[in-house]
Amino acid sequence: MSPRRNRVPPHLRAVYQLIRKYPGVSNSRIVEMMKGDERVIDYISEELLAVSMLTELRNMVAENNAPSIVSRSLEIHDRMARAGLGDGFRYIVRSVEHGDYIGVKDIQNELQRYSNSFQKKFNARLATISHEYVEINKVYQEWLRLRYISNPIVQKNLSNNPALAEW
Repeated sequence: MSPRRNRVPPHLRAVYQLIRKYPGVSNSRIVEMMKGDERVIDYISEELLAVSMLTELRNMVAENNAPSIVSRSLEIHDRMARAGLGDGFRYIVRSVEHGDYIGVKDIQNELQRYSNSFQKKFNARLATISHEYVEINKVYQEWLRLRYISNPIVQKNLSNNPALAEW
């Protein structure tokens, strides 16, 4: 175990791991997803505590008391949050993990954001950010592959031409 890792307290490590997996996720979702985590059981119960934990993590990075990967994760998290993609991207990550495609319209319904331009903006912003960050691009490309495979026309033709399954 590296000596630097020992400097990051368990509750901050839990936050870091969460934002690394789901960059840009909102504070309310952080609270929701961290309930039951023994590292933060008494520490996080409301959004204000999530904000303070993120601030504490940022201070550790600013003081060079955290590994560079924590800094990178915060950078990606902030970029995704500024673009408004965090909570939606969480569904994409889960979609890729489970191997089941979930579309932008489904994400829109889950988030209860009923804007006519949501899908267009979501796709455009995600494509832009995926070019900036390799970590986002990997998940994005896998999600696009799932979208391709889930296309009914592709599925119909898979039996005739198995090469279509190759991305």
